[in-house]
Amino acid sequence: METYERTLAPRALTVVPAERGLLDRAATMDAIRSAPRWSRVEMLERRDMRPRADIIVLAYRAEATREDGDAYRAWCSSVYVRERDGWRLALHQQTPLPKP
Repeated sequence: METYERTLAPRALTVVPAERGLLDRAATMDAIRSAPRWSRVEMLERRDMRPRADIIVLAYRAEATREDGDAYRAWCSSVYVRERDGWRLALHQQTPLPKP
């Protein structure tokens, strides 16, 4: 949790499946705090690009399992921006895949 508090940009946006939609930083932190924890997470088919020295875009397929055994798969992308105090997550997006 502390990692998200530290790295999520002040004006960050998160785009998640329809039931939640578009979240600002406060709503993203609320969602993280209230969600069950992941017991396993894999980032597959990872790609990255740097359009500028202070921006990095990550794209990957995530496969995860919650502590209760619920599985989740999604295509994800994250955009990080370098600020004076380090890298900050400015945008994160998830497109769920069908359950295996």
